[in-house]
Amino acid sequence: MIRQHNQPAKFSHIGFALLACVCASGLFAHALPSRAQTTPERVVEFKIPNHVPIKVRLKREKEKAIKDLTNASWYEDFQLEVTNTSDKPIYFLNLWLILPELINRSGRPDGFVLNYGRMDFLAFDTRPISTDIPIAPGSTYVFEIPEQFQKGWAAHKQRDNVSDPKKLELSLTQLSFGDGSGFIRSDARPFPFKD
Repeated sequence: MIRQHNQPAKFSHIGFALLACVCASGLFAHALPSRAQTTPERVVEFKIPNHVPIKVRLKREKEKAIKDLTNASWYEDFQLEVTNTSDKPIYFLNLWLILPELINRSGRPDGFVLNYGRMDFLAFDTRPISTDIPIAPGSTYVFEIPEQFQKGWAAHKQRDNVSDPKKLELSLTQLSFGDGSGFIRSDARPFPFKD
C-alpha cells in the first residue's frame, strides 16, 4: 500500500530506477508460478532417532508414485531402502509405517508392520542360528508392504470407505544385532538396559 504525504517525494534517478525494479519484480512474481502452487504430495516423515545406526529413504524409482496423492495404489509401490550404517550385522529390524490421520475403531492410527528377520529376536537374548541372514554392515535391504497387508488395506478401504493417507510416518519398534544388544521403542532405547 502506498501512503500519500503532503509534501511531494523527491527521488534521485537511482532511487526511481530501484523503485521501478522492485515494482517490476513484483509483477513478475505474480506471473510466475510459486512453489506454494505446486501439486501437494503425500508427506513421508522418518521419526527414527539419529543415534540408531540405519539410514532410511524411499527408493528413488518409487518416491514419486508413493508421494502422489492421486495414486490409489501407493501401498503397492511402497519401497523403503534401509542401510545398516553400524559396524555390526542387524539380525532383526521391526519398523512401523503409521498413517497418523486415519484412526481405526480401536482409537489408534492405521498402519503396517515392516519386519526383517526371525521374530524370536523380539527376546533380547536370542542368538543367531545358521539360517539367519543379517543385513551386513554397509548393506541395504528394501522393505515392501507385505502382500497380505496390501490386500487387507484394499479391503478395508472398500468396506469402510477409508481415504488414502496424506501422511506417512515411519518409526522404530526394535533393532537387534543378535548379540544381546540393540534398540527398542520409538525413542530407540538401547538394550541391554542400564539401571
